[in-house]
Amino acid sequence: MSQYPVIHAVDETLRSLIADHLDTTSFQILDSNPTQRISFQPPHQLMTDNIPTENNLSLFLYRVVENSEVKNRALEARNGNHLHYPPLALNLFYIITPLMKDGNDDEASKNAHKLLGKVMQIFYDHATVKETGLKGVLQNTAEELRIIWNPISIEDMTKLWSSFMRPYYLSVSYEVKVVYIDSERETGAEQVRRKQIEYTQITGV
Repeated sequence: MSQYPVIHAVDETLRSLIADHLDTTSFQILDSNPTQRISFQPPHQLMTDNIPTENNLSLFLYRVVENSEVKNRALEARNGNHLHYPPLALNLFYIITPLMKDGNDDEASKNAHKLLGKVMQIFYDHATVKETGLKGVLQNTAEELRIIWNPISIEDMTKLWSSFMRPYYLSVSYEVKVVYIDSERETGAEQVRRKQIEYTQITGV
C-alpha cells in the first residue's frame, strides 16, 4: 500500500526505467543527459513559438481514473475493533512525446522516431515493474505497476494537442495500473461476543 505521493513515484519510476535502458543512440539524442531531458511537463511547455527549445522527451500525465476492477472491495479488519476502508485504486494515463529542437529538420524527425521507438521497446520489454525498479514511496513495497499501450484515435489526439494550442507532434499514450493510495478512513466494529441459535421442530404432516 502507498501514501498519496505515489503518483509522483510512478513518474519517477517511468523516467528511471527509460533512462536506465536507453541505448547509445538514444542516449546521445538526449544530449548525454537523459534524466534531465525526460520531463514531466506537457509538451507545449517545452516549446518556444511552436519549436522545442531542447531535445526532450515529454512524459506527461494527462488523465487519472479510478480503477473499476477493484473499486468495491470489502473493508479490512485492523487494530482489533476497527475496520479500515480499502485504498483508492487508480489508473494513470501518460502521453509520450519526443521533441527535437530543430523540429522541421529531417534529421530531427529521424531522431524523434528513433527515440519514440526505443521508449516503446522499453515499455514492451518491461511491461511489469516491481521491487528494485520502483522509485519514491513505492520503494521497498510489494506493489507492482503494469505498463500498457493505450492507443487513442487521431481525433482524440488532435483534441489533446488543440488544448495545448500547438501543432501536432507525434505522440503515443500509455496506461499504468494499478496505483494505490491508502485511505485514512476507518470505522468501528463490534466483535461477536455471543452466538444464539434458535430452531423450531417441524412435525410430519
